[in-house]
Order: sequence, then structure tokens, then C-alpha cells
Amino acid sequence: MIYFSIVNERILIEGIGGIGGFVSAALIEAGCEVTMVTNNLQITKAIQDNGIVANYKVTSYNVEGNVHTKLEEVEGKYDIVLLIMKATGVKEAVVNSLNYLEDGGYFVTMQNGIVEDMLTEVVEESKIISAILGWGGTMHSTGVYEKTSPGAIHMGELNGDISPRILRLKSILEHVSSVVVSSNIRGVLWSKLAINSCITTLGAITGEKLGTMMKDKKIRNIFLDIYQEIVDTAHSSGIKLEKVASNPYLLYRKKGSGALNRWIRDQFLKLVGKKYSDLKSSMLQSIERGRKSEIQFLNAYVVSAGKKVNVDTPVNVRCVKIVEDIELGKLAPSMDNIRFFE
Repeated sequence: MIYFSIVNERILIEGIGGIGGFVSAALIEAGCEVTMVTNNLQITKAIQDNGIVANYKVTSYNVEGNVHTKLEEVEGKYDIVLLIMKATGVKEAVVNSLNYLEDGGYFVTMQNGIVEDMLTEVVEESKIISAILGWGGTMHSTGVYEKTSPGAIHMGELNGDISPRILRLKSILEHVSSVVVSSNIRGVLWSKLAINSCITTLGAITGEKLGTMMKDKKIRNIFLDIYQEIVDTAHSSGIKLEKVASNPYLLYRKKGSGALNRWIRDQFLKLVGKKYSDLKSSMLQSIERGRKSEIQFLNAYVVSAGKKVNVDTPVNVRCVKIVEDIELGKLAPSMDNIRFFE
């Protein structure tokens, strides 16, 4: 049953995959004026023929939507452009969408990794609100979506302001999930960068789900080394990490820490592996589909940031090299790739 909220903004959503499909359905159900761009003819046709079907626990949506395959098919201007595609396509999407923004309109980034530095090369910072998703989504078949885990949307202005527009956006996105507004969104971005650069990258390197990886002590050590380099780089860059799903320092194994500290982190990783044993890396899924990975916005971003503040990141450098070799066909995702860290 549709209920109508007082939402006057016109919303353009680009990227109608597992996350974008659920977001679209929830906003349309709430009475928002939404236009979708899929970049996939099959998804467009499925939505045109059957609407969007989306589920989460006892919540179920089946809504019709204004959907297009290509951005060029869209008419008019929009107050909010939600960018829910892979990081590899977000810069092109911003450039192509600039003419679709109303005066005072803005983009909302929702990518894995950090894309904001790159985007401020083509659009002023004031036109960007940054967001991360603390929950997952999947597309079971074309036009059929499911939110797969609980969690909140964390978002904020890049300059740290708690502005009227971000409070307004919060009220809109609360139709999708709970929303946390942060005055330190860069700290939020780095916290998610740290965990993604471990889980999704090691998944692509090994070809395994999280549960299998976390049974291997060598992989757990590599995980903690990656994480330590990222936290050290963040600190040296003046970034204060923020809590997203959990305390970001639970996995931080400071250089020179004692055996007990190292043991506690190792045991915590074992528990994470058991709890999320079936989690499959999104980077691995991209590679399996023949698509370019997001490594440049994850571990490679860390390597670049580390160079600027004189922090060595050798384990992240190795991650980048292995993933690039996998993309080139020189290697395949395999547990055997762990030998390259020795």
C-alpha cells in the first residue's frame, strides 16, 4: 500500500542493481518522484513489464516506476541524483549528469571505496553529499531485489556541516533504512575503506567466501596487516575514524603490540568469519563477470594516500599487484595467491 510523504524533490537514481533497486522501490512506495537509469536493457524491460519487486524480512514492495536504459532518454532536471553504480563508473556518471541538476541540486555518492577526491576534479565539492551503506542488497533476477542485511545509511557534507539539505535528505532516505548524519564523513569513509580493503580484496585474491578465508591463520594475519596500514595512513592524514557497524579499532593491531593484543584481534576475526561465513566479495563477483574491479578506489587509494604522508603500505601494494594480475589474466582467484605475501 502506498503512503504519501511530503517530498517535493525530484530524484534521479543511476544504478539499479541490488542496492539501487531496493532504494528505488522504497522511495517510490513512499510517494517520492523517482526516475531510474539502469544502463541495462533487460532490467529496464523487466521493470516496465512487471514493476520493481523488493523485499526485506516482512516488508514487501511491488511498485511501478519511471525507468530508462540510458541517461540521454531522461528529460528535465533533478534536485537529487543518487549515484549507486560501481566506483569505476561514477566519475563519468557525474560528468554526464551535470546538465540534469537543478540549481542547488546535488549528487549523493554511495560507492565502495573513496571516490570523492576524484569527483571534486570535475564538480565543486558543494554539489556532493557522501554516503555509505551499512547494509547489503542483491538482485535475484531482473527487477527482483532483496535487502539482505540490517544496517544504516551514514552520510554527511564533505565540509562537516549539518546543513538543512542534509537533514532534508535524511528524512527522505529514512524511507529506505535508518540514517545517521555525520559531521565527520571522511572518518566514516575511511572506516568503511579499511574493512572493504580487507574483506572484498582478499575475497578477490583467494576466490573464497569470508568463512573459508578466516579459518586460515595466514589470511587472518594478512587481513590485520592490511587493516593496520590503513589505520596508520588515516591517522597520519589527520583522519579520525568513526564507528560504522562496530568500533573501527577492534581490528587495529598497532605496530609493536604484544602477543595478547595480537591474539585478541585474531580471535575476533575468527568470530567475524563464522558470523558472516557466506559473505562473497563484491570485487570477486565483478571479476567473475569480466568487469573491472574497484581496487583503484580501495587498496590503491590507500597506497597513494600513504605516499603523501610517508606511511609505508607494502601489504596493500601487494594486494593491488595481485588483483591487477588477476584482471589481466596472469593469475586466477585462488588460495595459492597467498604465497605472494610471504
